[in-house]
Amino acid sequence: MSVPPLDIDALMLATHVTRVFGLVHRIAYAMISADLTIQRTSPNFEAILNEPQAAIVGRPLTDVLWEFVGAEASLHAMLHGRLPYLAFERVNRMRKNGQVAYVDFLVTPVQDMELGSGLVLIIEDVTHTAELEQRLTQNRNDLDLAQQQLSQANAALQRLNRLKSLFLSMAVHDLRSPLTAVQAYSDLLLRILPADTQAKARDFAGVIRMQAAIMDWLIDDFLDLDQIEQGQLALRPTPDDLNKLVAEVTNVMQSIAERRGQTLVLALTAESLILPLDAGRIRQVLYNLLNNAVKYTPDGGQIGVSTAREADRAVLRVQDSGKGMTAEQQARAFDLYYRVEDGDEQNTRGGRGLGLFIVRTLVEAHGGEVFLESQVGHGSTISVVLPLNEAAAERKWDTDSHR
Repeated sequence: MSVPPLDIDALMLATHVTRVFGLVHRIAYAMISADLTIQRTSPNFEAILNEPQAAIVGRPLTDVLWEFVGAEASLHAMLHGRLPYLAFERVNRMRKNGQVAYVDFLVTPVQDMELGSGLVLIIEDVTHTAELEQRLTQNRNDLDLAQQQLSQANAALQRLNRLKSLFLSMAVHDLRSPLTAVQAYSDLLLRILPADTQAKARDFAGVIRMQAAIMDWLIDDFLDLDQIEQGQLALRPTPDDLNKLVAEVTNVMQSIAERRGQTLVLALTAESLILPLDAGRIRQVLYNLLNNAVKYTPDGGQIGVSTAREADRAVLRVQDSGKGMTAEQQARAFDLYYRVEDGDEQNTRGGRGLGLFIVRTLVEAHGGEVFLESQVGHGSTISVVLPLNEAAAERKWDTDSHR
């Protein structure tokens, strides 16, 4: 197939090309005769190639541009209409200042009024574009490397997390075995001690039983935190009496409050509060709330625990008489590992920063909500609201089980 050359003056063609692209400073042209000699060039040709025009015109194309050495057959094919064009892209050339420039070459046949059949060579300086492409490639490589490193770090974290869970499981087993024995023997001791036994002896046995129960709840907190972090928190709800659970935990915490001279006031509603609960989880909620109240109530202060039925909801409120919290502290109170700092008392209050986080997580898993009201100088009240409607709670559990 014969490809006819463009029937247009070469200078007009080159001028048109540079005008269309608006890149006169980046695009230059040269007219090449049939014997592949450079006959004339645009004024900026020498600037792009860093060669004086006098050293270019009249010389063979392959002497000026080594890139075309070996391409003579293709150039002659264009002159005879057998090839429409020849293009070289992103050719790097060393400038006199030592910097690398990138150029694109495009050769196409043309019918010149003075030279007759010939070729027009168009050169575009694409250094800026090439450098941007190189940066983009480098950035992509850096991103790929970062993603690979992130993937490796994530795999390492998952491995460490599995080891942590395994260690926690083993530690819990090792702690629970003797703790169960302590609880059992302290219960037995309280039952078999004669009624006329000295009050101090019975008190000591009660302290042992109380501290064993607290240790048991503490272990449950760590287990629950691990399940929460793994996304594997599971509930086993059965119909249960919220008032009964509140009374059980309050009875255990009563001794701790009394040792600090605190008054723990319990006010249970007479209305039925039977609802679907995971009793073990709710005991943890109650322990953490009461432990928090005891911790932040000063010696000799008062703690209030109450239940109520409000429409189709069961409401538990725990009120302390501590110093209260600022708005900023309230906003972070339920964050994992957050501990309220209060001057010198922060070292004596202890705490792990788990309690309220676990409270909120377990309550929400039951389809409930937790509310905090506090004012500096007037203590804090935490309200737990649970649905009495079993269908509502089950919908919440079903939603969580598919997360």
